[in-house]
Amino acid sequence: QDFGFRLAQLFSQQQRQRSGTRWGAPHMDARRERAPYDARCRRRRLAGSSWIAAMWLLRGADAVKVKLLQGLQQEVHAVKQMIDWEVQNQLPPWLSNIQAGSQRGVAIVLGQSLKPDGTPSKVLIDRARRAKRLLEEGVVDRVIASGSDPAGVGTTEAAMIAAVLRSEGISSDKIVLESQASTTAENAWFSLRWIPKGTGRLHLVTSDFHMPRAEYIFESVLSYFYTALEAKYTNHEQWDGKTYPRLSMRPEVVESFCGSEASLSQDSNPQADITDRSLARRAMDELKYLGTLEVSNSLYGPPRSPIQYIWPVQIDVKLDPDDSARLSMAMERAMTVVRAFCQCRAPPEGKGHHLNYPLDASIWHVGPHAAADGRWDHWEQVNTQCDTTPLVSAKVGA
Repeated sequence: QDFGFRLAQLFSQQQRQRSGTRWGAPHMDARRERAPYDARCRRRRLAGSSWIAAMWLLRGADAVKVKLLQGLQQEVHAVKQMIDWEVQNQLPPWLSNIQAGSQRGVAIVLGQSLKPDGTPSKVLIDRARRAKRLLEEGVVDRVIASGSDPAGVGTTEAAMIAAVLRSEGISSDKIVLESQASTTAENAWFSLRWIPKGTGRLHLVTSDFHMPRAEYIFESVLSYFYTALEAKYTNHEQWDGKTYPRLSMRPEVVESFCGSEASLSQDSNPQADITDRSLARRAMDELKYLGTLEVSNSLYGPPRSPIQYIWPVQIDVKLDPDDSARLSMAMERAMTVVRAFCQCRAPPEGKGHHLNYPLDASIWHVGPHAAADGRWDHWEQVNTQCDTTPLVSAKVGA
C-alpha cells in the first residue's frame, strides 16, 4: 500500500509540473470555502492517479516504471545520506544499555537443533524451563530466546523456546526472540542488541555438557566487544571513562537426563540426529571441539563448516591475553564433564532407566584462573578412556 501510495504521489506531482499549476492555487478565502470540495477532489485524483499508475505498471510501461523507481531510489539515497553510519554502527559507552554493577538481569537461552518433525527436544525444553524459574524467582525480568533453524525443519529454535515458555504461563512481553543465530558465537553477537537498558547481569542458560564451550565463546566475544570499543572511544570528548561497561556473566547450568540404556542411542551412526546421541557422546564431542582448537580457530578466519556464519566480526583469540587461562578453564571443566557422564550411554531425552546425577555442581563455581596452568594436553586420553570403558552396573535413581 505504501509503495502504491508513493507511486500515485509521484504520478500526480508529474501531472502538476507539466500543467504548471498546484493544488489550491486560488485566493486564501476561496481555499477555505472550497476546502471540503478540494479534499474530495484530491482523494479522487489520488485514487485515479493510483489506478492509472498501477495499470501502466501492469501493462509493461517500462519508461514509467524506471522513472517512478528512480524517484524512490533517490529518496532512499537522500535518507541514507542523513544517517551518520559511523555513529549508528557502534555502541558508544554513553549510549550502552549495559550498566556495570546493576542487579537487573537478563537470561539468554541457547537453542539446540530441533527434531526432524520440528518439535523441541527434552534438552531444549529443560533450558526453557530453567529460564522460567529465573523469571519466577525475580532473578531476571527478560528472557532472550536465541536460535535460528540450522536443522532446516522450518521452525526456529527461538520460536520453540518461546512456545515452551508461553505454555508454562510466561507472558510474551517477557520474551525476546533472537532468530538469526546458527552458532554459539552468533548467540552471543546477536543477543547483544537485545540487552535491556540498565542490565548488569547476563544469565547464560544452557545444558551441562554444552556449558564449558558456551562460556568460553561468550567470554571471548564479550572480551573482544568491550576492548574494541574501549580502543575506539578512548579519547572521545563525550567519554571520560576508560572501561566499557561490562556484564557480569553467570552460568545457569541445566542438568541433563543421565540414562543407562545404550540401546536407545545411535552413537555408531554418523547420520543420526543429534537428539539420538548419548549424553556421553555429546560430552566427548564438546571436549573434542575445544581440544582440537576447532572452536578457537572458527572464531577467526573463514567458516569451517557449511553452516552460514554471519556474525559481524572475526575474533583472533590469540591476541587476547586472557585466552590461555580462559581456554584452560573450559578444557578442565569439559574433561570433568566427560568423566562424570561416561556412564550416561542413553540420549538425554528422558527415556529408560536413569542414573543418579553424576556431576558435581561445584565445578561451575571455581575461579576463572584456577586452571591457568594450561595442562590439558591429555584430553584425548580422557575421551579415549570414556569411549572404551565397558559399561558397569550403576545405581539407578529413584
